[in-house]
Amino acid sequence: MNSILSKYRDILDNFEDLEAGGYRREHGTETGVLRLSGRANPEEAPAQDLSSCSLEELAGLVRRCSACPLGSLRKNAVPGDGSSKPEVMLIGEAPGGQEDESGKPFVGAAGKYLDKWLDAVHLSRDRNVFIANVIKCRPPGNRDPEESEMKSCFPYLLAQIELLKPRAILCLGRFAGRKITGMETSLRNMREKVHYFQDIPVIVTYHPSAVLRNPELRRPVWDDLRRLSGLIGQG
Repeated sequence: MNSILSKYRDILDNFEDLEAGGYRREHGTETGVLRLSGRANPEEAPAQDLSSCSLEELAGLVRRCSACPLGSLRKNAVPGDGSSKPEVMLIGEAPGGQEDESGKPFVGAAGKYLDKWLDAVHLSRDRNVFIANVIKCRPPGNRDPEESEMKSCFPYLLAQIELLKPRAILCLGRFAGRKITGMETSLRNMREKVHYFQDIPVIVTYHPSAVLRNPELRRPVWDDLRRLSGLIGQG
């Protein structure tokens, strides 16, 4: 019964996000403060100790990873990219086709649009931003990430967060927001709040692809970016 209720809740959340943003991964309100500490899911302990790894060593492990079936389907794993001393860490959902080809995150149309967002609040992936994804390999057909895939990849993401120690985290999309906040709810319900992950403030906003499809989301995204800018003292 619990699994049926969980699936029904996900259907409702998907519908709410589609209605608000017209967005789901392609195939072929009141302001408050929520705090979380430690791992989003403590049982997702790394199979090996990643705490002593450098950023480059983590990237190498990601590129050799075969912890889930996606490892045998990818062209390139996408560990992440950007500054090694970031003000902000951006966390997306999963690589797409162009990312799978290049091995770098957000290099397609959504990535170019994301760069404009960052520039508007004096941020840049070359200077003070690091970009990663919840999962490091492209799901077939750009389908939604599966829980087992997110579980396999999360130790790498956690190690990156602990190593980079960003001043703030910006989650792009519902899957990234859920994974970092621990909230099993719609993106709309995660927005307009400052969450905390290991004492790092977290903002959740729409994925750039969603905004490209639905320009009406530009205003809420701009509100989220201004909130982020205020957190790091750039507002």
